[in-house]
Amino acid sequence: MKKLNDYKEEIHKCSKCGLCQSVCPVYEQTGNDCSVSRGKFIMLNGIIKGDLTLNKNVNKYLNMCLKCNACKNFCPSGINARQIFIAAKSEYFQKSPERKFISHFQSKFVFTTVLKLVKIASELYRFFKLDKMVPNFYPIFQKMEWLGKKMILANEFVSVHGKKAKVQAFQSPNAPKIVYFKGCVNEFINPKVKNATENVLLSLGVEVLPSAFECCGVPFLSCGNIEQFKKQAEFNLSQIPDEFDYFLTDCASCQNAFEEYKNYIEDENLLQKLDKISAKSLNVTEFLMQNIKSVEFSEKTSFTFHKPCHMENTEFIKEFLVKSKNVEYIEMKEFDKCCGFSGEFAIKNPELSQQISAKKAQNAVDTNADYILTSCPACILGLTQGLIENKSNKQPLNFIEFLSMADKITIKDITKATPSEQVIQTPVC
Repeated sequence: MKKLNDYKEEIHKCSKCGLCQSVCPVYEQTGNDCSVSRGKFIMLNGIIKGDLTLNKNVNKYLNMCLKCNACKNFCPSGINARQIFIAAKSEYFQKSPERKFISHFQSKFVFTTVLKLVKIASELYRFFKLDKMVPNFYPIFQKMEWLGKKMILANEFVSVHGKKAKVQAFQSPNAPKIVYFKGCVNEFINPKVKNATENVLLSLGVEVLPSAFECCGVPFLSCGNIEQFKKQAEFNLSQIPDEFDYFLTDCASCQNAFEEYKNYIEDENLLQKLDKISAKSLNVTEFLMQNIKSVEFSEKTSFTFHKPCHMENTEFIKEFLVKSKNVEYIEMKEFDKCCGFSGEFAIKNPELSQQISAKKAQNAVDTNADYILTSCPACILGLTQGLIENKSNKQPLNFIEFLSMADKITIKDITKATPSEQVIQTPVC
C-alpha cells in the first residue's frame, strides 16, 4: 500500500489549472479552494515538504470530499485524487487520538454486533408496521427541520414497499453459477432489493452459490482504517469459491470496493482470485439485461436514472429500452453527477450533503418521470435526502426493483435443460 510520500510526484504534477473546480460538487456549494483537489494538493505538498503538519484542520478538508472521482476524470494529468486523499487519511488515522476508540468500534466483533442489532431493530420496526404509520406524521416532521427530516429519511430507508410475489423456479445441471454479494443494507437494514434480485435470479434458473460475506469495507477505507479494510477484503475473498461463472452486486460501491482490494492486498493467491472476480463482475442489472428477452409494462410509465459515481457502465439502460414495452427514459440534467451522500461525507458534512442532494433531487423531479432510479443504496439515501429537502413525495428505487414491477418478463434460454423461453406474468417483487 502506498504512503502519502509515495504520491509526491503525482501531487507535483498538479498544474493548479483549477479545472477540478468546474466539476467538484463540493466546490460548487462552498467556493472554498481547500474543498477541491487543487487546494488539498497544496496542503498535502506542504505536509510532504515538512512545512505543514497533518493535523485535525487538514483532515477536516480531506473529509470534504465525496470521493466521486469527477476531478480525476476531468484532470488533464489524470491524477487520482481519491487514492491520494485515502493515503493521507490513513496516515492521519494512525496518528489521531481517536484511533484507539474508532479501532475498537470498527473491530469485526463490535461492527458486526452493531449491524445485527440494527437488523433486529429494523425487522421489529416493520413487524409492528411503524414504517406504514410514520408517514402520517411527515407534515409534522417537516416542521422539525433537521431532526424531523432525518426521521423521514430513516423511515423511507427502512420501509419495504410492495409485496414479493411467488415465481416458479427452474434449474438445470448446466445452470450458471452465481456469486451474489448482497451488501450490508440488504443483509441488515432493508432486504427489499435482495428479495427482488434473488427472485428474478431464481426465475432465470441460475444457481446462486451460498455465501457468508461481511461488509465490503468501504466505511473503513473512507475513514482511513486501512488495517480493518484489508481484513474485510481478505475475509470476503476467502468466501468466494474457485469455480463460478458470474460475480454480481446490486450496489455500485460494493462492486468498486472489490476493485479497490487489489491496491491493499499483497497475497498473490488472493490477487489472482481478484483478477478472476474482476473479469466476471457485473451489476445485477447488467446481467439481467443480458438474459432477458423482453419486459412489458401494461401501462405507460417513465423513469429517470441517477448514475452512481462508482458505476462505469450504463449501457444496460439502452438495452432495457430496446427490450421494453410502454417504458420511456427521461435523462435528468447532470445524471452522472454525485448525489452528495457518500456515507462518511454525509455524517461529517450534513448541511453540505443536504445542499448537494437537494440539487440532484430537483434535477430528477424536473424530468416529471414517474420513477427515479439508481443502483446504489447510498445513492438511494442521497436522493431520498434531497427529495425530502424539496418536499417531494417521490421515492427513489433501485433499478432491479423497477424491473421487478413489470407485468411480464420474458427470459432467454441460458441453460441447455430449460425451455427456450420462460415468461413471468406477475410482478416478481
